[in-house]
Amino acid sequence: MRWLISFLIVAVLAVALAMAGRYDPGYVVLVYPPWRMEISFISFVLIAIGLVVGGIVLLRLALLTLNLPRIVREQREQRAAKKRDENFVGGLRAYAEYRYQDAELSLGQWQGDDARRGLARVLAARAAQEMRATPQRERHLQEASEYGAELAAQLFEAEACLDAKDAAAALVAINRAKEIAPQHTALLRLELKARQLTGQWDEVDRLLDALMRSNAMEPGVATQNRRMAYAENLRRRAEDDRGLLEYWKKIPADFKADAWVARAAARAFMQRNGHDTALDVLEAALNRDWHEELVALYGEVRGSSPTRQIEQAEKWLHARPRDAQLLLTLAQLCSVQSLWGKAQSYLEASLAIAASAEGHVRMAELKTQSGQPGEACQHYQKALALCRAQ
Repeated sequence: MRWLISFLIVAVLAVALAMAGRYDPGYVVLVYPPWRMEISFISFVLIAIGLVVGGIVLLRLALLTLNLPRIVREQREQRAAKKRDENFVGGLRAYAEYRYQDAELSLGQWQGDDARRGLARVLAARAAQEMRATPQRERHLQEASEYGAELAAQLFEAEACLDAKDAAAALVAINRAKEIAPQHTALLRLELKARQLTGQWDEVDRLLDALMRSNAMEPGVATQNRRMAYAENLRRRAEDDRGLLEYWKKIPADFKADAWVARAAARAFMQRNGHDTALDVLEAALNRDWHEELVALYGEVRGSSPTRQIEQAEKWLHARPRDAQLLLTLAQLCSVQSLWGKAQSYLEASLAIAASAEGHVRMAELKTQSGQPGEACQHYQKALALCRAQ
């Protein structure tokens, strides 16, 4: 449709020009002695227009000829840039498709602007890590740092070191990265893992606070890590009475009743002969949530009032009459107090509910105490059979 309209416009102009030339009486005289030339006005206008158009065309041709080297150079650069972009995208595609050898080869040799070159080297290092090619990984990371991707390089270096359980090297990379981005959340998570591996549990507490403030960790994961940190810090302070007590007071009440934390605290207090405090810790935890491991540990505590300890266990037994572990614990507490009859009754009830190697061993010790070596031997054999079955 457009070409038809253009054709019509040209045709109308041609007809108008022909009619103007036919009826226009004007003419132009050109004199250059001894020559003289007369032409119609319309012809003169057409010649003038032709000269102007021809001049413009010749000028553009001259400019194009002069700029031809620059144009060729720009086209070559565009083709080279397009090829580099295709290679870069190909390397990314290979990495995303888990073709790590192709990705490492493509991205490790890619040449372009520094920003993308640094990123390409980091991805090449990750591909090399997947292939367990450590020398190539180190080379790519060094080049990435040179091309402005130092933060990404250090983050990946720390991650790779943690995968290899080399926490010391990971902390070196983390400290370098912290100089660039101190509050980087991924960096804080990597540091958390490194501090856990090196047993720096006070630092773990600090990092958990920082991660929770920035909402960078799921509450469930944070709780699990917090439990571990509290338990490990309690174990580390077991040699310091004052430090242990002060740290225990700082722990929130919800975590004091946690089985993992309570067990660590009870053992730490028992190590410092704080058996009464250990009893308070275990009783508080068991009154909140029942855990067989804490029940077993309750039987190992030697408080200042064994009778009260037995009474507390018997109260629990009224609520849980078929708890085999609680019955074993009561038998152990009664044995300490030389209540042999009650101890034997509790052991028999525990074994009737659930046979266990520990129960048979304790029954064998009780039979030996009462001068019944034959029955003691039978219980030892049963305990051995249960251990082998496990």
